[in-house]
Amino acid sequence: MRKFTFFTVLLLVCVLVISGCGKKETLKIGTEATFPPFEFTNDKNEVIGFDIDIAKVIGEKLNKEVEIINMDFSGLVGALNANQIDLAIAGMTITPERKKNVNFSIPYYDASQVIVVRDDETIITTRNDLLGKIIAVQMGTTGADAAAEISNAQIKQFGKVNEAFLELKNKRADAVIIDAPVAKEYIKNISGIKIASKPFTEEQYGIAINKKNTELLEKVNEALNEIFNSGKYQELYDSWFK
Repeated sequence: MRKFTFFTVLLLVCVLVISGCGKKETLKIGTEATFPPFEFTNDKNEVIGFDIDIAKVIGEKLNKEVEIINMDFSGLVGALNANQIDLAIAGMTITPERKKNVNFSIPYYDASQVIVVRDDETIITTRNDLLGKIIAVQMGTTGADAAAEISNAQIKQFGKVNEAFLELKNKRADAVIIDAPVAKEYIKNISGIKIASKPFTEEQYGIAINKKNTELLEKVNEALNEIFNSGKYQELYDSWFK
């Protein structure tokens, strides 16, 4: 009886070890899902978007399960440095200020800022027209940085992009400064608003990574290069930016 029990336990241990070896590690991805078409929630409350598809392909190439963690944009860098997430993929512009705190992958998207106003607005068409106006922005973004450079403007900062648009819609702000593709998506779903300006910045999005995790940075860059060279990037781009 003892002999049977011993071999049974031994067999069980072997099975558990083999099962454990076959289980993929998890790659925790931080994002802020009010930024369509890069990241947003569908009617099933699933986080989807261009960035999310990029993240999933990277996970496949790194042989890791991808876990999407939805949080405030302003908390992403802190979450990286606290090792709560492995990567931040959230339409995040590569800036000198951010590079002081995190590393960035090679750029994967070229972006720019635009001004969004209500349909009945006829005066605001450039940044100069925003002098002394009320501008709604998302906290911690380059849109907020651009607004801060406008003289005598009153800046209203929000944790989520949709809150800034609601402020504009409800006539509690004169304009929103936001990334051009995101502006286009919100205009599809919120009546009575329009893009008032030409793009007035040149920016590039990157994937943010803890400065100490240089090995992961190298692997992410390799994965991105594979995505670019294989045609997969163009496939994903075409599906979200027709």
